Amino acid sequence: MKYLSFLIWLVFINAHATSFGLQGDAKIAVIDGKPAVCLPNDAKTFSVGWISLSESYVRNPGSWGVAIKEGFKPLELKPEECVVFGVVPDGYALSHYEVSGGPLNLEVNRTYIFRLSDVYSARDTYSAVFCIRRNSDGTLGYIQYSRSKGGVEVAPICDAKRNGNVPDYSMSDN
Repeated sequence: MKYLSFLIWLVFINAHATSFGLQGDAKIAVIDGKPAVCLPNDAKTFSVGWISLSESYVRNPGSWGVAIKEGFKPLELKPEECVVFGVVPDGYALSHYEVSGGPLNLEVNRTYIFRLSDVYSARDTYSAVFCIRRNSDGTLGYIQYSRSKGGVEVAPICDAKRNGNVPDYSMSDN
């Protein structure tokens, strides 16, 4: 029994000693009519290893992503600098190995996750969740989810679940 208690203690200590890395909140911007993921103004310089954008609430979502090519210097984003959906930075290539769904087609009243991952520590990420609405002038608006003072995520009106617009192949299916 004494050995079992020690083993449980050892597993507990090791499980909680593992770092989850940096999990920062990025910002969504619109650049040339496309969504862009940006570092917040209080961030430190961030060495980008890969960038991904995928639909949320969906099994095997369509996605877009780029990863640094071997031997290239990583993109160093400074606070408030952005990466635009569809633009492949120098030294990066489209990453097809992670795509289990099809190509990403952005749609109104759908929810998306835009993520930057660090080249040196894959656990260090900045991410932003947003949905798309059609503005009164016909342009698309990329509306970022916010957090209440208690830290609860607040979904905007264009959220896929809120609109009953979650595809038939959603994560909520069993």
